[in-house]
Amino acid sequence: MTITTGKLNKIVMDTLFMAHKVLISLGTRGIKRIHVTKTGYDISTSADITISKILIDYFQTTKMPAILYSEESGKFCFSENPIFVIAIDELDGTGNYHRGKDNLPYCTAVTIFDSPAPTFSNAIAAGIIEHQSGNMWFAEREKGCFLNKQRVFVSDTSTLDKSTLIIIDHYASCKEIDLLNNIYTVSWVKDFGSAALHLAGICSGMFDAYISSTQKAHELSAGFLMIIEAGGCITNFSGISISDLTYNFDQTYDIIASATPRLTESIILKLKNKG
Repeated sequence: MTITTGKLNKIVMDTLFMAHKVLISLGTRGIKRIHVTKTGYDISTSADITISKILIDYFQTTKMPAILYSEESGKFCFSENPIFVIAIDELDGTGNYHRGKDNLPYCTAVTIFDSPAPTFSNAIAAGIIEHQSGNMWFAEREKGCFLNKQRVFVSDTSTLDKSTLIIIDHYASCKEIDLLNNIYTVSWVKDFGSAALHLAGICSGMFDAYISSTQKAHELSAGFLMIIEAGGCITNFSGISISDLTYNFDQTYDIIASATPRLTESIILKLKNKG
């Protein structure tokens, strides 16, 4: 079975449209909390569960020789000899969805890799939809990044000052608050409660940088491809690109996603308290 790039792109787009359609059809029934994770602060709603079931059924119908990783439902293998990996976060920002009263952002993210044991550089197609606005980001490797079908690029920000809009994931990075405090004093810091939106915002110039000490892989792969295709960069806290790191769906990564290498360097210096 031949899987063309066009088919991969269609699968990404179909995934986002289906998730959005499910949320619309559920209405307020979707916000019902189903369970709390062992950590005590991550929750799942009726919408998380419903989206997951529908997307898993859809991926099975595509007959892709793939391994699927779902934040909500775990791992599925659709072939004895998989050549692709699909990673989905059914609803990123579930807390916003559950309690935000239609005022806070929440997203669905999907990435397809062209390897059964991928590095981040194997991401070939990815998409993110922010459900409140309906804004949809899409990226294809070596073809660019797009917001609502219009080509987008990162900002040209290279200096770190009070006009530099930096997102810090307070939820995931609270244990590193002493380290990150150096960034608060020299930039304009925000947090919108959805890592997928934070990453998509970098690639479309909404934000200049995003910092997380424990970024989940679920959304990171989509954000990686989008930011690279939009002209930005993603490194770890040591300044090393994550491009060649093994992609592990259950792992977290320390990351600096930035519009420019110079801005990344300035952030790292501040984290080391040398800037």
